[in-house]
Amino acid sequence: MGGFLSSLFGGQNTTLNKDMAQEGNLAGFSTGIGENDTGAASKFYTDILSDNAATMSSALAPEIGAAKTQAQQDAKTASEFGTRSGGTAASNAAGTDKLHAYITNLIGNLKQGAASGAANLGTSNLGMASNNLQSQEQMSQQQMENWKNSILGQGITGAADVAMKDLGMGMGA
Repeated sequence: MGGFLSSLFGGQNTTLNKDMAQEGNLAGFSTGIGENDTGAASKFYTDILSDNAATMSSALAPEIGAAKTQAQQDAKTASEFGTRSGGTAASNAAGTDKLHAYITNLIGNLKQGAASGAANLGTSNLGMASNNLQSQEQMSQQQMENWKNSILGQGITGAADVAMKDLGMGMGA
């Protein structure tokens, strides 16, 4: 019965109060996870964009390793089965140039992806923050409406209006 009277006289809404607390708990949990993940992703992107060689090498290691292995195998095959003329040496040099171009292309694509990812991450975070603030504001407004529409709230509002009328400043004056 206490919940009913609190609702009737004080505008308390246990469901709204519970939902607001739960929203706060979820927001806190998501914020913690989001901050960690966003921080790690942001650092990764900024490291790439600032030409951090260790981060780029780590990100591209599988592709670069496979390309180097293939280039070495091609050079070995050409050396073993090709002629001993300048054509084999030129072919091996061309393979090295091709490998370099491939790695340069990988780095360019990685940087382009990092720039796009960083921009998306920032935009997404700003949108989520705005939505969270709007949700919190709506709940707060609903709580204020509940208080205002309660018997106690209407009594206070009515008493204030009567006092204002007595002073010649009432809403109906």
